[in-house]
Amino acid sequence: MNLHMKITCSLALAAMLMIGACKKDDTTPEFTAPDSSYGLVYSKIFESSCATSNCHGGAAEPNLASADTYNDLFAAPINQEAAQAGLQLVVASDVDNSFLYQKLIFADSPFQFGSPMPLGGLTITENQIEFIRQWIAAGAPETGHVADRSLIE
Repeated sequence: MNLHMKITCSLALAAMLMIGACKKDDTTPEFTAPDSSYGLVYSKIFESSCATSNCHGGAAEPNLASADTYNDLFAAPINQEAAQAGLQLVVASDVDNSFLYQKLIFADSPFQFGSPMPLGGLTITENQIEFIRQWIAAGAPETGHVADRSLIE
């Protein structure tokens, strides 16, 4: 085998090893939303209306399609106007300063920064918005049922 062929084979082997290393580990458990008001927000709203590949399940921040979603909700928004106005994505017990809620009630919000959510023809019902409002107003806990489940189930 000549030197050129050895180098080509070595590079091909290295590429296959790198590609194999990037594959998803099938033993990694998928995130399961907890049995709670937050779990219902995640499974009934985020997964179907927000965490899509074109929206917050892909490159757009915040990513609403991971096990870290709950913790990521309590951060400053990437929208600079909203951040300068002192909003966070979710402020426990404060719907008025929760940018997530303000994006959902965009037409009635005093904070009309960016675009209303959800985008792209996806819809969210008034009941779902009310469920999120109740969840945030009750402190936005990760566990426990604090919002009226009949609005969303």
